[in-house]
Amino acid sequence: MKKFTLLFSFIACVLVSQAQTLVNENFDYTVGSGLIGQGGWAIVGTNVTNPITVSASSISYLNYPSSGIGQELSINTTGQDVTKSFEAQKSGTVYYSFIANILTAKTTGDYFIHFVETGSTSAFFGRFYTKLVGDKLSFGIMNASGGTATPTYTEAIYDLNTTYLIVVKVDAYTGVSSMVINPALTPEPTTWLTNTTGGTTVPSPTIGLGGINIRQGSDANAPTLKLDGLRVETSWAALFTGLSPVYTEKLNVSVAGKRLTIRNAPSNTVEIFNTIGAKVKTVELKNNSVDLNLAKGLYIVRAGKATAKIML
Repeated sequence: MKKFTLLFSFIACVLVSQAQTLVNENFDYTVGSGLIGQGGWAIVGTNVTNPITVSASSISYLNYPSSGIGQELSINTTGQDVTKSFEAQKSGTVYYSFIANILTAKTTGDYFIHFVETGSTSAFFGRFYTKLVGDKLSFGIMNASGGTATPTYTEAIYDLNTTYLIVVKVDAYTGVSSMVINPALTPEPTTWLTNTTGGTTVPSPTIGLGGINIRQGSDANAPTLKLDGLRVETSWAALFTGLSPVYTEKLNVSVAGKRLTIRNAPSNTVEIFNTIGAKVKTVELKNNSVDLNLAKGLYIVRAGKATAKIML
């Protein structure tokens, strides 16, 4: 039995190692600097106004690779777009993942990130949208450029000023695009929101997908947001391995009402996450305790590399 376990572990490691990391971007650059010219990022077109800039890290997602490493991007509207090239993928499935906190959105909606065909400035795939519905957000996906833009949207159940983990996958041959929001990190989900009718372009099998673009759309349609932890991989497993520790150290915590006490905290800075992994609060302990002004529910507390679950 032990031999079979070791064999399966070896096979899993080989499969992950064969998956190719195409982009691993933590935006670990000087705060306030423009993204162009750093880490292989280049301008799209000629618009140099309102450049995409690096901001101090403020968003994170529990156990997501790259979360909390380096800085983040501030994405606005009506300005410069950027692109980062990677080795062209002519077949198979290509994934991109990132965390985002949407600050503002418009009812018409627009996309702000997508794949691009190698050498093209207009053949886009896996376009990720967001729009405002009442006071909630809906996220959308579109398979390709060309034709009438008809993205497929989720229900309007997401909140502004909340960090979400987003994964998009694109068939490198057909351009069919799918997305999932806040997935479990393993295994790969079986249910995705897919769009097959949004456009008419398909990637050329001799050219393939070869870049990831970040876009600042028009003020009338586009969102403003924070974006971090951008990864492009050729397998689901590779998106979530190797770069972020799974926190196994336990905190000694107690809760009385909404007052949290931690007796062995390795750090006075405490992060609070909801059950889907999005950070909802960062607080500083005073005399090992702090009051949490949060709704009733289950939360994950992290201090340093130790965690605990609490119920308010």
